[in-house]
Amino acid sequence: MESVFIRSSDLSAVAGLEHDKVVLVLPYIDRELTCKAELVLKRRAMSDGLLVLVEDDVRLGFIRVANMVFARTSSQYFGYLAQDVFPGEGWLRCALDVLDKSGGNLIALNDGRFFGNIAVFGIARRDWVRGLYRNCLFYPGYKSHFGDTELSVLALNVGKLVFSPKCMMMEADYEKHLKGNNRDDDSLYRERARSGFGGMTEPFEPV
Repeated sequence: MESVFIRSSDLSAVAGLEHDKVVLVLPYIDRELTCKAELVLKRRAMSDGLLVLVEDDVRLGFIRVANMVFARTSSQYFGYLAQDVFPGEGWLRCALDVLDKSGGNLIALNDGRFFGNIAVFGIARRDWVRGLYRNCLFYPGYKSHFGDTELSVLALNVGKLVFSPKCMMMEADYEKHLKGNNRDDDSLYRERARSGFGGMTEPFEPV
């Protein structure tokens, strides 16, 4: 797997990033932590791909960075990770194999927490995502949370959210329990769920 480091302040000028199979975005703030993650992600991928690591120097936020990289790259599949990931052996090979064989639209990597119900870290079929949000990976109204939740619900709605416990991608955040969700994102998600995400699903009331 190849990797490239860029800054979010330079994203508007980025072009020509492509891979036949898969491109993955990893927005980050902590350079030291991310460099460690990059090495183990590449060492354990056991498959070809392009990893785009974006230092968010102008604080665009996870959602906007992921959407901008999605719009400026080309590949069959597109994935999203974060600076606090720790992968299992063969994580990328496993995920691509599951997607290819199942015809799934989104694979939820096994984060040891949601067990396939939410793709906290995931890889999506690019053509399917384009049918949802055009040139965005996540609904662009979110800032930092619930983009992955909405994407997971939409994949589940058409029976195309897939999972394998062998595709490991843990979240190594020892202070996760101390952090809350973005309140505006929470409110927006609930509002969109009540409308069926603009008519893409049946309306429902989130728990």
